[in-house]
Amino acid sequence: MIVNDIPEISIVAVLGRGLPNEESIALRVREGVNLGQYGIMLGIYQHSKLARPLQNSLFWFGDGMVEKGDWIFVNTGEGQPRCSQTTDGLNHIFSVFWNKTATVFANSNLVPILFRIDGVEVLEPPEDVPQISTIANSLR
Repeated sequence: MIVNDIPEISIVAVLGRGLPNEESIALRVREGVNLGQYGIMLGIYQHSKLARPLQNSLFWFGDGMVEKGDWIFVNTGEGQPRCSQTTDGLNHIFSVFWNKTATVFANSNLVPILFRIDGVEVLEPPEDVPQISTIANSLR
């Protein structure tokens, strides 16, 4: 299996592992990007920086620009996104929330997997089928 690095953003650490309202994933932005192309999954660590993704464990950042030198903290608990300045005033610190109801990383074999979306295909939805209420209203 070939694994491509993601040089534009790197996972630095999981902080407060297993501590409610303190657990977060620290990421460092290495070059300016739109976060809409990135997300995090949870995985079970295998070996040599490889992990098997868990189902139903996806966090998508959403659209938003970050610049080289910015920090992103993905808090696993609940909260509202916020932005502040670094102590030197040159960069930003973005805090976002996964809104999990329990801590995630108490088990040291669980790791964050940062991914980049390089292509997407979306199926067009079919036309809606007539609903009973619509048919009944048209008969009146």
